[in-house]
Amino acid sequence: MDLTSFLIVAFLTGSAWLYVLMVVVGLGLIIFVHELGHFLVAKACGVKCEKFYLGFDIFGLRIARFRWGETEYGIGILPLGGYVKMLGQEDNPARLRQELERAKSAGLAPDAVISEEGVTVAAAQAALYDPRSYLAKSVPQRMAIISAGVIMNLIFAFIVAVIAFAIGVDEFPCTVGQVAPGEGAWRAGIEPGDRIIAINGRQTLRFQDIQQTIPLTRRGAEVTLTVERLARSEADQLEKRVFDVRIVPDRIRVIPTIGVSNAFTTELADPPCFPGSPAAGLGDRLKPGWKVVRINDRPIADYAELHRQWALTWGQPVDITLESPAGPETDQNKTKKVTLRLDPLAVRDLGLALEYGRIVAVQADSPAAQAGVQPGDELLAVECPADIDWSGDILELPYVLQQALRKRQGAEVPVVLSIRRSGEEEPASADSDMALKASAQRAPRGEKHTVIVPARLATTFAELYTPDSPWEIPQLGIAIEILPKVRAVRPKSAASEAGILPGDVILAAKTISPQANGQDGQTPAVESELDVRFDIPRGNNKATWATFFHEFQKFPPGTQVELVVRREKAKHEAQGDETNPEAASQELTVRLTPVVRHNWFFPDRQLLFQPMTFHMRASGLFRAVEMGASETWTSVTLIYRILNRLTRGDVSPRALVGPIGLVQTAYRVASQGTGRFLLFLTLLSANLAVVNFLPIPVLDGGHMVFLLYEAIRGKPPSEAVYVGLSYLGLAIILGIMLWVFGLDLGLIAR
Repeated sequence: MDLTSFLIVAFLTGSAWLYVLMVVVGLGLIIFVHELGHFLVAKACGVKCEKFYLGFDIFGLRIARFRWGETEYGIGILPLGGYVKMLGQEDNPARLRQELERAKSAGLAPDAVISEEGVTVAAAQAALYDPRSYLAKSVPQRMAIISAGVIMNLIFAFIVAVIAFAIGVDEFPCTVGQVAPGEGAWRAGIEPGDRIIAINGRQTLRFQDIQQTIPLTRRGAEVTLTVERLARSEADQLEKRVFDVRIVPDRIRVIPTIGVSNAFTTELADPPCFPGSPAAGLGDRLKPGWKVVRINDRPIADYAELHRQWALTWGQPVDITLESPAGPETDQNKTKKVTLRLDPLAVRDLGLALEYGRIVAVQADSPAAQAGVQPGDELLAVECPADIDWSGDILELPYVLQQALRKRQGAEVPVVLSIRRSGEEEPASADSDMALKASAQRAPRGEKHTVIVPARLATTFAELYTPDSPWEIPQLGIAIEILPKVRAVRPKSAASEAGILPGDVILAAKTISPQANGQDGQTPAVESELDVRFDIPRGNNKATWATFFHEFQKFPPGTQVELVVRREKAKHEAQGDETNPEAASQELTVRLTPVVRHNWFFPDRQLLFQPMTFHMRASGLFRAVEMGASETWTSVTLIYRILNRLTRGDVSPRALVGPIGLVQTAYRVASQGTGRFLLFLTLLSANLAVVNFLPIPVLDGGHMVFLLYEAIRGKPPSEAVYVGLSYLGLAIILGIMLWVFGLDLGLIAR
């Protein structure tokens, strides 16, 4: 979404205009206090300030201006900062003196221009000799003026942080909501509902602690997470268990991750479900804010238990009991309860069975890990017991295994995996004992062999909430790469009717909404269509077939799928075109109407739940000051850590965000509450302070370096040095701006 579309949507959405106002005022305040620092200290030192502007009045273009005393105040047309124009500030003393001496020797008039920048003789004399000129002030005074903006930003960051904690901040706890299949947390066995209480021994409280620690780890470094889990004992009692897991963050995206999202409550969100799902059929009986308190005869205490029940009732209808929130609309503030029948989520199938490739990841302590399966192994074939009815589609296997395990009531379901050992040796597992036990079962690299894996009943399942997720088989504890190549086509299916053949390669896929394909417009619209490609390197719209298949299930009934497939021509058709691969293949575009399968279900019920939050509020003024100081210090050191990791190559420069992304993020945070928005301003103000004081010419830090040189040498740097470094600094800043704008606008793939 570009900035114009974003602002239009923002203004048309409820009270969003208020959030837009918060963003404009908040970002404007950060710039204002920075320039105010320069202005106040310059005035205190007796410097004449000619202009005070928010934004830049390039080519004389401005939104507003007025003059008060000797200073012109205004708002420039380019909202990328601000400036204070002081008499003599932007001129290099050494160069000015040389030009002024040449002008005097030539006998030039006071209004004669003596430089490319349009400086006149009179202006040069004023800049050098006027007692109110910036250049006429001592080096310590000029240092104070230059550093005042940074200091004001730090003061502002501290003040808004104190205010935030004084009024209270709704924060996300450091609890796991969803786990991405195949990623670090999944491999370590972390489950929804687990609370991460420490990272590398340092206590954590907010989910933000994960977001600020994991992405800044050194390449290849291991992170130790201390996890607290509430698990049910054999006596069906909740017991607290604390344990450590060691994870090396994945670098499969622009920043290192472990693959977890923030936690959820059991309270229904608004809207309470996806359109067209079985839950949507309950209509107004599903009310936002109502809480799921029971599934069948099982009490639901939290989201972790709810998630567990979804897995255990996979493919079965359930009775869910909802409880209303207590309030003035109920009798004597008592809650109401209602029990509803909720059908399982039937899969909308295309009739395609795709090839599978590598085993991307193996879960710790899983049946596959104990059988000696390794990440990177190539999966060649899968065989289930003869009494299990399975079509051979790997996407269907998790449901088939879960049903078989439920019917056998604890008896083993042996699954035979034919694999080829990967050519690269995997790094040692954190569970070294398990690795030693499995090592005897491992075949030499490159050889084919079979492994018998006893499937387990799944009590949890991963969510494919990232676009590049593999496909999880939780009963085995493996995540598999699904290749976009057709392995088989089910007879009389949508794919069969569209003419897709085994061997066809799927290059791209997108959804076509019911409105777009000419169907009845009564079906609720979705926010955006899925449109992905499988034939490009990882980028903005790179996705796996597993994720696409999973995500289009959330679209309304009537949604079609358009595929672009490549088909290899037969040899007699190619006729000597072996030197031209494009001539030996053809691309076809086909449109498929998914068919609802009533013998294949997903574990999720497509209900939407509110995020879990807690209220952080200082108990008094002194506590607010203490928390505000800690938050400011954390924000300042965070920026330095980011810069350090950027320079070391541990964090990709593609993770940077430009002005457009900054505004969008500010709007999103503003919608989460005033307290969170104030803490966001704390981070931004600290960011501006640190970045502006980097030793780059044209920034405040660069000016400070020139002043330090002048203090040591007793004279400013020469014209050649000053101009050369200034142009270098300007080139660096312009290069960074072009880069982040390219990222924001999608011109550079993240």
